[in-house]
Amino acid sequence: MNATGASSLDRCHARALDALRTARCAEGFWEGRLASSPLATAVACCALANEKEAGADLAAAHAYLKATQHADGGWGDTARSKSNLAATLLVLCADRMAPFLNDGARAKGEAWVEKAGGLRDGLKRVYGSDLTFQVPIRMTAAAAGMLPWREVDALPFELALAPRTLMGVLGLPVVSYALPALVCVGLSRHAQAPSWFLPARALRAAAAGRALDLARMMQPESGGYLEAVPITAFCLLGLKAAGRGDHDVARNARRFLRATQRSDGSWPVEVNLSVWNTTRAVEALAAGGAPAGEILGRTRAWLLAQQVTVPHPYTGTHPGGWGWNHLPGSVPDADDTSGALLALRALGVPASSDDLQAGARWLLVLQNRDGGWPTFCRGWQKLPFDKSAPDLTAHALRALNACGLGEHPAVAAGWRYLERQQRADGSFAPLWFGCEQAPDELNATYGTCHVLFALAGEKGHAPMRGRALAWLRGIQNADGGFGGCQGAPSTVEETGLALRALCGHGAAPDDAACARAANWLAERQRADGSWDPAPVGFYFAVLWYYEELYPLCYALGGLGAWRRRVSDGTKTGSDRRAAPVMLGHPAASAGGS
Repeated sequence: MNATGASSLDRCHARALDALRTARCAEGFWEGRLASSPLATAVACCALANEKEAGADLAAAHAYLKATQHADGGWGDTARSKSNLAATLLVLCADRMAPFLNDGARAKGEAWVEKAGGLRDGLKRVYGSDLTFQVPIRMTAAAAGMLPWREVDALPFELALAPRTLMGVLGLPVVSYALPALVCVGLSRHAQAPSWFLPARALRAAAAGRALDLARMMQPESGGYLEAVPITAFCLLGLKAAGRGDHDVARNARRFLRATQRSDGSWPVEVNLSVWNTTRAVEALAAGGAPAGEILGRTRAWLLAQQVTVPHPYTGTHPGGWGWNHLPGSVPDADDTSGALLALRALGVPASSDDLQAGARWLLVLQNRDGGWPTFCRGWQKLPFDKSAPDLTAHALRALNACGLGEHPAVAAGWRYLERQQRADGSFAPLWFGCEQAPDELNATYGTCHVLFALAGEKGHAPMRGRALAWLRGIQNADGGFGGCQGAPSTVEETGLALRALCGHGAAPDDAACARAANWLAERQRADGSWDPAPVGFYFAVLWYYEELYPLCYALGGLGAWRRRVSDGTKTGSDRRAAPVMLGHPAASAGGS
């Protein structure tokens, strides 16, 4: 099939539009579906182990874990991910607490762990100085009898009581979003193997009650911290090990885990990414030239309703931001706030509106001193998932420009940050997306494309733009697709993003690289108009996931942008945009969707 032909391209694009329309909820948003996760399932099994009420749930979860062991003996974060140490260790911990593996499967798993460096040295190699996941995994191993409690790091949970303004200065060994785990996991070690240093032991004993009060205050109505299974399960397991399994925090966490288990026995890392997915869908439509008036009002109203209008108890940030989903555990962050602002502009909300200006102010306050943007909290620069990142910064710059703040000094500082972050080969490394084949596991294609999206329409920064475009064109695979780094297998997500980035920087209607990328996408489109997903997403602490909507949104954005370029090559006069795209929902009336 030759996707460069206008009719073939139109058919491919139309099928993708139908698939996206079908995926939208009646309320106007896209919920999507995150991959089930052996890692999340294993942690949940450990947290619920030995609880009579969870017996049937655990049996189903154990069956799922048995079915997802790889031929090499290990487990991955998803069934499509490479085996990794954290997932494999946690499955073995779950098996130790309530045996379900046969001797052969267990032996293969243990051999894989030993080859990967083992419980002690291997985890240090994977996570370095970041204790966010290291210590909870060690705690789980200790609870399973696989490690002495003395070898679980004594987390300084009393520091969680310090004022939020001091958190960046204190240099905590866990990232900003992990304060509840700092408390609950720290309490487990304090109960099982108190510090030999008597003043520290006394301080922690005195702080325990107040620290638990803080964890309860940060716990959302759903019971799930961040609506995430791993962190919530670690908190429950920590409290049980500390002898506090009947505390309100533990009961609420237990309720969340029981409520979020899937019918096949598994758990995902997160319940859903509804706000993020909705902004990705709207951006994909806008990339194809859909006029704002034809993306109807229900999605706009839903997105506006998700803006956080009070100071957030989890991070202490002021009102105005957006989190990644519509559930109570979602926390405002830079990427979702930027995405929401851009989507709402595409949906016709004026830049001067109070809602958008509040969101822009939220972003301005979050900017770090280095000019870049972090995810959640300003000033927490010790660990990778709290530092400024090029993908977040590029997204924020686009959002601020869309809100009429393109001349703000913060924007100039952001561009200077990006200039410093461009790597020698011209690429940019993102934070929240990865590539399993890359030596550093970072998805340079994703990071570079998002900087190129921000550069589109900018008059300056020619050297940065030129190097980034040269790098992107240089990594295209022989099959026409793009992977997450040089030599990585082509995926739909990266190919769609690369196609859109190239189109945004003057690709001619007969550009061979774009035509080959479009053809690669068209040849792999499923009958229902969608595409197969790949594990390209990072959740917290390098936890891989894939999302069913990502390939659809990213491919549609790329194909729509290319369709506009092809259309520009065949039209003359003032009307050079692609044909209008109607976005409705079968269950919605024509005027209110």
